[in-house]
Amino acid sequence: MTALAELKEMAGSLGLPSGTISFHGKAPSTYLVFTPLFDDLTLFADNKPQMETEEIRLSLFTKDNYLAWKRRLTDALLERDFIITERRFLGVDDETGYYHYSLDAAKEYVRLEE
Repeated sequence: MTALAELKEMAGSLGLPSGTISFHGKAPSTYLVFTPLFDDLTLFADNKPQMETEEIRLSLFTKDNYLAWKRRLTDALLERDFIITERRFLGVDDETGYYHYSLDAAKEYVRLEE
């Protein structure tokens, strides 16, 4: 399973609609947008990478209390063994009333030979 697939599954378990790169359709009062930041091959042995690290930005958009969602998302990420590399409040959009908060999360996976 990829980090993106795990994050989509996590969002579903929290009851949060989500999209990748952008959110399509009418935006609900709270939703997530996932943006892949990078993936890296690490831990080489016999000239082949043994580990893969994926990092994804979770952009939370909410008209509700963003602090409560920040705590829930942080707990959910840590429970799933993600490494949180950054959390940042990005502001509020006066036009739409959405608070924007981002969490960058990374996870390492053992590469399986296909």
